[in-house]
Amino acid sequence: MRKPLIAVIMALLLATLACSSQNVQLETIVPQIVFITEPLPANTLETELVFKMTGGKFTVTPDAEGLVTGTIKYNVEPWQPEMIRRDNYFEIKQVNPFRVTGIPLGDVENIWELGLSTALPLNLTIEGGASENQFDLSGLQLTGLRIVQGASDTTIQFDNPNPVSLDDFTFTTGASSAKLHGLGNANFTQMTMSAGAGNYTLDFAGSLRQDAVVNIKAGISNITIIIPTGMRAVVNNQGTVSNVNTQGTWLLSDQTYTTLNEGFTLTVNLDMSVGNVNLIHEE
Repeated sequence: MRKPLIAVIMALLLATLACSSQNVQLETIVPQIVFITEPLPANTLETELVFKMTGGKFTVTPDAEGLVTGTIKYNVEPWQPEMIRRDNYFEIKQVNPFRVTGIPLGDVENIWELGLSTALPLNLTIEGGASENQFDLSGLQLTGLRIVQGASDTTIQFDNPNPVSLDDFTFTTGASSAKLHGLGNANFTQMTMSAGAGNYTLDFAGSLRQDAVVNIKAGISNITIIIPTGMRAVVNNQGTVSNVNTQGTWLLSDQTYTTLNEGFTLTVNLDMSVGNVNLIHEE
């Protein structure tokens, strides 16, 4: 994990040094641990959570006793996290990764391990640089979800249904690898995915409780879309990618692939010019 983080920081620094003759060393320190014990708000209204990390390793689980619990471990002094609280709003942030002004020496550590509450509706935003992420969002009451990352290796899972409607789900990433599991349990109405070159798996396991639309725009990528048994899905190939492989039963008409099922409809609009698309309909 540390190598990708250092590589991205190095790239940013080289760009900076092209305009400056001075090199400032960014030294590591003795690892510091910040304990997060944010209590539940006084009411059960929708609460906004915002996490902005420089880059590193980020784990989220749905098991907080309060609103947010966990630890942040870091060993670069400017990366000390700042917490902002007001009413139904809680934010944890570090320095913007594009403002790094030195080259790290030694082993860089930046590890976030946070648990979130399932007791109230959440509007969740996660932003980060180069990172390794494991986001278990199973059973969270998500009304909004926005994930924005640099080059990353990310797993997102919804093992249990989201009990409320997720009105807007945005996933934006650079050249990355990502696996999204249980998207049928996310209970979203609209999802937007924007990705650089990479390998991406979108598994829509679960049951739709409403019609859902997914808009995907990607660079040169390998994208696998998995549709579970019994789900009605319509995949519109709106780009110029021609290498589309299918598994299971699909009806093809004018670059539109449809499963022969009834019920709520998952519509996937795919905009990709070059790469491979694998459409899997489990039967």
